[in-house]
Amino acid sequence: MKLNEVKELNKLLQNHSNGRNKEHSVYVDNLHTSFVEFEEKFILPSTSVFEIEFSAAESFLKSLIQLAPELVSDSLVLPEPRPKRDIDRLFLIKPFYTEGEMFRENSPEIWREKLPSFAIVTSFHVMHLGGAPKEDIYAQASQGKTMSVYTNRAYFSSRVIPLDSLTVLEDAVIDFTAKKYEESDFMVQISRDTFEGVRHTYSEIFDEVDYSKQVSFIHESLGITPADWSLGKIFAPLAVEYLTLTARFLDPSLDRIAKDFNSFHQVVDLLLRPGSMTLEESARNSFFAWLRSHKSERIISPSGNMAWKILRV
Repeated sequence: MKLNEVKELNKLLQNHSNGRNKEHSVYVDNLHTSFVEFEEKFILPSTSVFEIEFSAAESFLKSLIQLAPELVSDSLVLPEPRPKRDIDRLFLIKPFYTEGEMFRENSPEIWREKLPSFAIVTSFHVMHLGGAPKEDIYAQASQGKTMSVYTNRAYFSSRVIPLDSLTVLEDAVIDFTAKKYEESDFMVQISRDTFEGVRHTYSEIFDEVDYSKQVSFIHESLGITPADWSLGKIFAPLAVEYLTLTARFLDPSLDRIAKDFNSFHQVVDLLLRPGSMTLEESARNSFFAWLRSHKSERIISPSGNMAWKILRV
């Protein structure tokens, strides 16, 4: 999207911080994708099959402002998906601090002077690829355009990313870089050559790399057991993404995400910079309390696929 379009969408998302989400439930489907399901339906707009167009983003965000303001309020739209291959998704970013009022300085002008430590990056699946019942079709797909449907689901992904920099232009966030791992066990071996020996490197952002071993190592180093994280492989609470370590959330409220994360952010700090500090007992307790608060119930969706309803206790 163009800069002026991004700025228009940013204005649309401002000043809704007092709004409360409509009645909803959170699920994870059999493809490990999370979605929030509302009691009422909205129109998922048609868009180009090559990108999320401004008109589609505007229509989608207007619906979410009414249904789930806590998930999008005061966020900033990224002009391009991150990673760029995710052309079917609309990306929002909301930087925050770990001390004082988290969003007290939610302003690009202030961010230039004092970079926030973290950001919540939330993506939404906007493109509908088919399969809707006839009665839910608002507009059929056409050449180069996706189908528009009535739906009560918003597929989303929210993760907290440790920031290394923000690229700001005319009060819009254009891009960000994450704090990378130092050379450590989280590097991925990509080749073994007689002359070069073993070479380790970070994957490029477009590579499909399986980080399951690295994530298993993280769980082991923290002492996470199935009793602590009962969702198992349904959903990963920690992941290696954006060349860094991210915490992943199933909560449609950015304020709650930031508060939860701030209670245990030292866990991520320690993993990013091994040996730089000692993990405080309060941070460890908060982290495990957050893990244990997640429960799930298995259901069968109307299409016959398995899904899991997420419960917070």
